[in-house]
Amino acid sequence: MSTPIPPSIVEFIQQHHVVSITACHEQQCWAASCFYAFDEARQRLILLTKSSTRHGQLMQKNPRIVGTIAGQPTHIREIEGIQFSATATLLTKKQDQLPACECYYQRHPAGKLIPSEVWEIKLDYIKHTSNKAIFAQKTEWHRNEKAAS
Repeated sequence: MSTPIPPSIVEFIQQHHVVSITACHEQQCWAASCFYAFDEARQRLILLTKSSTRHGQLMQKNPRIVGTIAGQPTHIREIEGIQFSATATLLTKKQDQLPACECYYQRHPAGKLIPSEVWEIKLDYIKHTSNKAIFAQKTEWHRNEKAAS
């Protein structure tokens, strides 16, 4: 059973819309920035990107990815962001694609205009760092309680 994502992390993810991901396979790594939609109920990010992109090719070879979501603050007290590990899956079945696309298009309606493929980024671990209340305050989340111990 999945543990709920803490409200402070959910709020942060919902406030942003660009994720930076890194995919690796053997000696090849590639980073990419993508628009995302957050599906809180399924603890995942939805991305639209072609499987022919460099990161798309790498994610098909090795679905384990890492990433970050962060703003661009100018003051140290405003620094906040997340680092995460996840599993990337290219959704190929219509019954999986439709709800994911609906979630994505609700957040980014212009996505309907760009032909692409839909990916699920299933979050497994998140570390949230915030300087807002206490300098370098950390909150960690693991999808499964067993992974946390």
